[in-house]
Amino acid sequence: MTRTALALVLLAAPLAAAAPPSPPVVDYTISVSLDPKAKTLDGTERLVWRNPSPDLVTELRFHLYLNAFKNNRTTFMRESGGRLRGDEAGRKPEDWGWIDVASMKTPDGVDLRPAARFIQPDGNDPSDETVLLVPLPAPVPPHGAITLDIAFHAKLPKIFARTGYVRDYFLVGQWFPKIGVYEPAGMRGRKAGGWNCHAFHANSEFYADYGRFDVTMSVPSKFVVGATGKRVSEEKHGDRTSYRYVQSDVHDFAWTADPRFIVVEFPFDPGKDVPKEVLAKASKELGMSEAEIALKPVSCRLLLQPGHEAVRERYIRSTKAGIVFYGLWFGAYPYETLTVVDPPDDGGGSGGMEYPTFITGGLFLPSWTQYWPFNKVLTVEVVTVHEFGHQYWYGMVGSNEFEESWLDEGLNTDSEYRTMALFYGPRDMAELPGGFGMDEMSFAHENYTHLPNLDPIHACAWCFADGASYGTNSYPKVGLFMAQLRHDLGPETFARAQRAYFQEWSFRHPDTQDFFDVFERVSGRDLSTYRKNIVDGRAQLDWQVVTARSGEAEANFGVFESAGKKATYDDGRVVPPGEKKAKRSGKKDDKKKTYSTLVLFANTGDWPHDAVARMVFDDGAVVERRLPAEARWVRFRIAHSARLAHAVVDPDRVNTWDWDRLNDSKVLRSGKGAAKTLGQRAAVKYTAWVAYLGALWSQLLWALA
Repeated sequence: MTRTALALVLLAAPLAAAAPPSPPVVDYTISVSLDPKAKTLDGTERLVWRNPSPDLVTELRFHLYLNAFKNNRTTFMRESGGRLRGDEAGRKPEDWGWIDVASMKTPDGVDLRPAARFIQPDGNDPSDETVLLVPLPAPVPPHGAITLDIAFHAKLPKIFARTGYVRDYFLVGQWFPKIGVYEPAGMRGRKAGGWNCHAFHANSEFYADYGRFDVTMSVPSKFVVGATGKRVSEEKHGDRTSYRYVQSDVHDFAWTADPRFIVVEFPFDPGKDVPKEVLAKASKELGMSEAEIALKPVSCRLLLQPGHEAVRERYIRSTKAGIVFYGLWFGAYPYETLTVVDPPDDGGGSGGMEYPTFITGGLFLPSWTQYWPFNKVLTVEVVTVHEFGHQYWYGMVGSNEFEESWLDEGLNTDSEYRTMALFYGPRDMAELPGGFGMDEMSFAHENYTHLPNLDPIHACAWCFADGASYGTNSYPKVGLFMAQLRHDLGPETFARAQRAYFQEWSFRHPDTQDFFDVFERVSGRDLSTYRKNIVDGRAQLDWQVVTARSGEAEANFGVFESAGKKATYDDGRVVPPGEKKAKRSGKKDDKKKTYSTLVLFANTGDWPHDAVARMVFDDGAVVERRLPAEARWVRFRIAHSARLAHAVVDPDRVNTWDWDRLNDSKVLRSGKGAAKTLGQRAAVKYTAWVAYLGALWSQLLWALA
């Protein structure tokens, strides 16, 4: 079968999701007690780890993420400077956080903790204690298993980066000893099996294996608790209550507690909450029946802060929008529950974060912005959709966020843009009185173009020049790349390729090569230039209008030959034989004027790609030409009965990778053909500058995780 024929078969065939690993690589059974006054956790953890490789494994490696907040000399604090996501770390004695492993025992009682030591796998700061290496008394055999009973004590930091406390609000993330990922040879391009367990860097997130979590949390009874998974029991013991949550086929577990939470329970009902037109659109793009892409009910729970009641329905609507878009285009959300946490205003550092079946949102603006006329600045919606999307890109497709953040944050940013545009229209980021507004794609473009182009998209999280470069390359720049790829492949081919990628790599760990392998196979196209120039490189595309001028054409003078006969012209008129001058009627309009137009288009970037050139004349006439990908410049000379009013390249903005949109057009006149385009140009300038100012602000909050 040819590659094209194979692609056609794959396009037509419904795709089933990959099955979760069975048995799972990890099982966690954890009991933990929260002391809200001391801000501490005391816990026990039974870990079952199954060796997924044919190797003898002689050591284990654990993430101890909370040690990133232990002092100002950790790798995380040195790289961040104590500032991250628009938040600042506290410096008071009670603001620091850490985790101590008291013991780590095998079933026969051997304690492995005394022989364990901290390592710095990335050549990072020698004092960093976020990775613990544990030598084993006997290797774990190929596809064998080891069970450990671990006791730990942790102090939560004041909320700064994703986790911690403020007053009696707790967001408990990355809080337990968490085993790294042992990658067999061949996985993600490895030549030999080994541990993938990086230090906690300021710009990195997480990577772990899939398994089952059974977690019991003991808190004072006044606290409202939410967590990953499904609550299976609730037991009171004096003035404390224990909540047990269980979830399979996930790679992390987070929870929250706050006595002030307002609990809002709401169902996602596919029969009521999936718009018919959206279902039809997804069915058409995917080439699958509506029954094949049907969604499942989800029990949703919103934990809302007092004073934020005005955004209650906005949280609900955006949560449902996420479930609909991601579910229809990629695959139905497979879990029974979803918890959405609304952080307090002084706990914004915990907002905009994702964990399996558990996300945190946030206003990310002063509380008064939840009311008119600012209630259509859609930060709540953008953050909620984005964090829900991580149930797919990170949650179910387990990319390595340390090494390839673009496969997580970037793919999710593109999906977020598409969800917001579909459900909230052209002003999907902000809509203000008077019709002014902002769309996410324009905002992304200004983030991309108003920062130095220092790094490629594909790099390890701590390998970027700075946090702004990490944020731009991991989020909006990938959104633009994916939009460009979607246009170039066509929406149907793109949608089917992306669904295939999700379905094939669910509950597994793909890398960049796996992404391109699937997209090339399904599309039947060689995408190496996209990888070389955009993902692994820093190439730019910048088609622009270099020159545009139009003037009255000089009339014919002299002798011209036509059909073997000579004719003499004087000011555009034929001189009769034997006469010295052309005859004139005396009327001013006895001849039609002709105008000569010259327009020069050029691609001054270093990525070859085609574009459309459009020239509009005063009489309303429109001339369109395609600019070939291989051309560095193209010049048009056009004779027409009216002057040029406006010339533009890529008039429909389909080349999202284009670097500078303000050089895409030139407006010469204000005639009939230019009236509309003048308004469009003014709008482009307005949008670009507003997006630029917004982009500067966004660098403070680049990691809406």
